[in-house]
Amino acid sequence: MNRDQFKALTAKTDLAFLPVSPMEAHGPHLPIGTDVLTACQMSDDAARKLQDQGIESLIAAPINYCLADVASCFPGTMTLRAETLTAIIEDVCTSLAGHGFKKIVLISGHAEPPSIDAIIKGAENVKKKYPDFKFLFSEWFTKGLPLAHNVLRGEHPEWDIHAGEIETSQMMYIRPEWVDMGAMKELEVNHAAEHFGEKFQAGVDNFIDLGAPNAYFGDPAKATAETGRKVFDIVSDFIVKEIKDNLMG
Repeated sequence: MNRDQFKALTAKTDLAFLPVSPMEAHGPHLPIGTDVLTACQMSDDAARKLQDQGIESLIAAPINYCLADVASCFPGTMTLRAETLTAIIEDVCTSLAGHGFKKIVLISGHAEPPSIDAIIKGAENVKKKYPDFKFLFSEWFTKGLPLAHNVLRGEHPEWDIHAGEIETSQMMYIRPEWVDMGAMKELEVNHAAEHFGEKFQAGVDNFIDLGAPNAYFGDPAKATAETGRKVFDIVSDFIVKEIKDNLMG
């Protein structure tokens, strides 16, 4: 968009999507930017569905870095300090609010708890400057994604939390040329995420010790592009409902 197109949109809507995710290792078969790419796709899908219902929105340029400490033991992972991420979110949301976008939907393709906390804190800080500012941190991962478990082929989709069937399917749908199919087909199922939460709470802070020595949990070899399409469709429906329930009216 150029500046005039941007300005014209401010007259139609105060709603904006802000994708935010890290550069992070995703097994030996997916690109480091997987979380950013899926966050952008979820934003795009939800925005189009809202547009079909007469609700316009802006999709802001993504923030391509955030806190990704658990995967920092692998090459390619880039991580920010929590305070840095909070400041970036605050500054970008403040700028958006200053242009009239007072309703922000934060879409993170990355679910590391300290990262989520830092993002939410940054958005909360904007309220001190703009009392009418509202934001939604989408809970698509914890509440929306389980709605898509029935379209997966793996035995335990609840443990498929990183670079497994879900994310591999999503990337096969949106960027198949960036999926190393040969490497994917050789990966064995990894159900170590069954105990991920309790280990993380106990202080285990890296993927290797959490049970993912090859930077993936789940069953990547079960992935298909059609599964990816279905997952995006179900999750974007959930995000649309979140927005209408929490930011509209």
